Amino acid sequence: MTDMKTDELILRFFKEDIGGILITGENGEILYEDEKTTFIRTEKTNWEGACPAPRDGQKGERWDLVRSENGKTYMVTTSTFTDGDGLKQIHHLADTSEYTELYRNMSDYSRMLRNEKEYDGLTRLYNRGKFMEMKRTLFRNQDAIAIFNMDVNNLKQVNDTLGHEAGDRLIRKAAESLKRIEARNVIPFRTGGDEFVLAAIHVDKAGAEKIRQAWEKALAELNEAEDGVPCTVACGFAFGEKGYDLEEILARADQAMYEDKKRKKGIS
Repeated sequence: MTDMKTDELILRFFKEDIGGILITGENGEILYEDEKTTFIRTEKTNWEGACPAPRDGQKGERWDLVRSENGKTYMVTTSTFTDGDGLKQIHHLADTSEYTELYRNMSDYSRMLRNEKEYDGLTRLYNRGKFMEMKRTLFRNQDAIAIFNMDVNNLKQVNDTLGHEAGDRLIRKAAESLKRIEARNVIPFRTGGDEFVLAAIHVDKAGAEKIRQAWEKALAELNEAEDGVPCTVACGFAFGEKGYDLEEILARADQAMYEDKKRKKGIS
């Protein structure tokens, strides 16, 4: 057990304690523990790893998690102090299992909201907002980058003649062609109603051309499965190496896309 001085410390720091209290000495020996702490400490936990003996000069607080084999998780707040008997630590233990589950649920909900914010609802590709974010960050300073600016042809005509459901199928088909070539360094976005951008990093110009060929093949394969809505997509491509001007690359890709659209529509 402990002396009055330690009892006063317990009351002072943990007056409304909801967990367990453990006091250890300079060599890690137990000077005091209550029933809650006894249960936690002996419940096959990684107690020793979370709460080692204090080091000389260690002060303040640190937070550790003690996990047990039954899946419960405990939070440990450790305060180091010195009294007439030497260096001591007060460990306050609380069962955080319910809080951990709540935090996990909140994290899942937060992730869901973040996904809803970043992804296009119809195609599940990254949306324009995500593209603008990556344009400001990831795409600014790479060794090399390729930008493919894409626009689905005849969407308005399909909407007007076959209905918006057919127009949505057209958009989803274009998106699926991009998903088939998506990779860690090849990132597609839906940036508008009929507009898409594909960004590829860590590629050379020849590699970028292979990406384009793979996409054209994927779109052709999707069109072979006749659903009454053939999909043609105008595509402009621009490439830049380290030190590039991203806005200039985007402008070149945009201009190339309009030239491709004219060719595919037979406009001179």
